[in-house]
Amino acid sequence: MKFETKIKVAASAIILVMSTVAALPMIVNRQVTMVMAELRSASNVERLQLTLLELLLNAETAQRGFVVTGDERFLDPYHSAVNGIPATREALRKELTSGAEVARLGAIEQATAAKMQTVARTIELRRRAGFGAATALIAAGTGKVQMDTLRELIGKELAIYAERRNALGEQLLATSNSAATASLVATLTNILFLGGVLLAATRVLRQRDAAEHKAKEAAVQTQLTSERISLQNDLLFRSADLMHSLELAESTDESAGVIASYLPRLLPNLSGSLYLYNNSRDILERKAGWGSVAGEPDIIEALDCWALRRGSPHAYSAGGLACRHAPNPELDRLCLPLVTQGDVIGCLTVTGQGLAHGAEDQRAWIGQLAEQLGLALSNVRLRVSLRQQSIVDPLTQLYNRRYMDEVLKRELARSQRNGLPVSVLVLDLDHFKRINDTYGHEAGDAILRKVALILRENIRSCDVACRMGGEEMVVLLPDCGTEHAHKRADALRLAIAAGDLLHGGERIGATASIGVASYPAHGHNMQTLVHAADLALYEAKHNGRNQVRVAQADPSAVG
Repeated sequence: MKFETKIKVAASAIILVMSTVAALPMIVNRQVTMVMAELRSASNVERLQLTLLELLLNAETAQRGFVVTGDERFLDPYHSAVNGIPATREALRKELTSGAEVARLGAIEQATAAKMQTVARTIELRRRAGFGAATALIAAGTGKVQMDTLRELIGKELAIYAERRNALGEQLLATSNSAATASLVATLTNILFLGGVLLAATRVLRQRDAAEHKAKEAAVQTQLTSERISLQNDLLFRSADLMHSLELAESTDESAGVIASYLPRLLPNLSGSLYLYNNSRDILERKAGWGSVAGEPDIIEALDCWALRRGSPHAYSAGGLACRHAPNPELDRLCLPLVTQGDVIGCLTVTGQGLAHGAEDQRAWIGQLAEQLGLALSNVRLRVSLRQQSIVDPLTQLYNRRYMDEVLKRELARSQRNGLPVSVLVLDLDHFKRINDTYGHEAGDAILRKVALILRENIRSCDVACRMGGEEMVVLLPDCGTEHAHKRADALRLAIAAGDLLHGGERIGATASIGVASYPAHGHNMQTLVHAADLALYEAKHNGRNQVRVAQADPSAVG
């Protein structure tokens, strides 16, 4: 085979390998996009499942309030649930694709229909036969068993989708690993071909001086290209690893720490800082830094940075247009806004030699990295917000029933393991309907917020205050026996009675009745403990209100 032919064959092979390597980022990006779409779908299903459970809990709470008071207005959450459950089920069906998912949704729908029928029967029985008959139906436990079944079904669904998210994350990491492996194989293949070209060239050096010169130039250029591709793929692998780690982050501060640990490897020989808007969006706080960042301010304003003003990257060197937050305007600097869905959430500042001029590839890579960071940080904030919304009551800022169930189960398990008591206070505001009727619902909401504030200010840091629905609240007291729980309940009652509220020029006061139950005296599980506290609350209501009652001892619990 002639030398020229060998050169052509080798060059063609190298081009083929390099073309394959160049296509890898596009393939990986497509796979990443598909995985992210599946992640969003899984998140939507989880959100809708939680919404369905919340509607059922609201319906049950409305039933309880109506049974106790006989007031039809307590049924507003029940009517909202009746109207909202079909829409939620329809939205869930649109998200589901497989037959197994649809079948599991069918089971949840059947259990939901059964629970709503039980609630409807209880409400109708209260209307027809009064408080005693409705209470007897509730005490039969059918509604509780149905709600426990629904919690179990929905809990299994949430676990399935959490496992799916983990599997998708592992798939994303596997894709990145495959891309890195393919890049390494391509690089080694290029080196082998280049070695063959150089070996062939050495045999004709004396006769083909001109060919030798051209072959060396081609070899050097190919080697540089191979190294650049290898570096790009290495950076791609590391950035995919960074994105995967951010998917697991639980807060913005934790995300900033993850970013600070990865950026020195993703941007070697460069320094910089990550700034994010605070909650009020009036200033940006420095959340992370890497490299030599001495003098970087901890807080900047949006007008201090030209990138934030323009909404696009801003690069400058000595003598250029410098940002006011730059500690040393003599250094080359690149500022990039972090934008997601048209919203600026912060900025990334990078300093180092050669950033302002002659480093287009590096600046383009930093720009792509900033886009990925903006999307990842936005997803973290969204997850944190959804988690907060799922466990916190928006009116009172107390935890909701779902969170209370989780914490009470955990505390009971810990108490059973360590032999320590745990108490539950079930609190209900007295004559709350009268407050709403006399002063309006805005005053009623203000009273609820005031009582919630009193609870937060008068409990220990380890205690948990929750709003069960309406004017009913629960306080969980770990490591607290019945006697101390009774004293603390009475102190809360007195604080509530003394906490008048000025509304519309009038002082409005409220009192509370409180039922107390403790483990192990009144029950060994969450249901029996809360039920015992509920019965004690009903006793306090019927005995004149504005008082604390301790549940009757449960012989089976004591034994």
